[in-house]
Amino acid sequence: MAPALFVRAIEQKDLETALAIANLDPISNCYLVSKLENWHGIDQQLLLVTDRNRNLGIAYIGINATTANCSYEMLTHLADYLNTVRSVSSSIVGLREDVFGLWEQISSLWGPPRLIREDQPLLELTSHVQGDLNPEVRAATIEDLDLVLPAAANMFREEVGIDPMKANTRTAYRNRISELLNLGRTYILLDGPEIIFKADVGVLSSEVIQVQGVWVAPQYRGLRISGPALAQAINLMQQDHAPRVSLYVNDFNTRALRLYRALGFTQVGTFASVML
Repeated sequence: MAPALFVRAIEQKDLETALAIANLDPISNCYLVSKLENWHGIDQQLLLVTDRNRNLGIAYIGINATTANCSYEMLTHLADYLNTVRSVSSSIVGLREDVFGLWEQISSLWGPPRLIREDQPLLELTSHVQGDLNPEVRAATIEDLDLVLPAAANMFREEVGIDPMKANTRTAYRNRISELLNLGRTYILLDGPEIIFKADVGVLSSEVIQVQGVWVAPQYRGLRISGPALAQAINLMQQDHAPRVSLYVNDFNTRALRLYRALGFTQVGTFASVML
């Protein structure tokens, strides 16, 4: 049977089932849930995946690729489909076994990865955020764009190793930062006219926040700013957006892990990222 018969774009009739699958694990599948909740019938990047026993999984193949509830056989069919349509994402992100299950089968055709992060603890805030709150942290607005953009770009360079302000990506990156600001999903702390801390609601479903883009200006690191600032940012995120809070972090970032655990986060899974 042709591989494409096992993979097709999600249709309106599939939406309820797809959401039920994604919500089996709303923390690890937050990105997929957010895409499904905002599906308007025209997104060909949301896919339904089946196997010979007609079990169901789902995938999103956009700038990021991620899957949910996919067996190894389903990942094989998905890989065949992606190679047929020549779809290439900039990263594969998700639960470690899913990421490497898919990457194993498409790596020969998609080329060598730029970077692999194979152990990224997935954390959830399982109680009220712990510790002191810095009341000076606030939601940024679009009027803060000229301050937020360089801070966000600096964080991106440190974390990903790519300059998002290059000519070929500058406009798209600026638009993404503007989108977060317009949605009230970026939180900042100022020292005079300078941003010294920021954090974003990078992914948002109706129930779950995935925190991304946590950054402290280099000259302020080690001054105990990040704990109270992030605690307040999370407190505001829960008030403004959704009750459950998650994030994932590189295993070698021991300072960040200590901070997140002190705030009340516990590990609920392990992510991995393959960056292309």
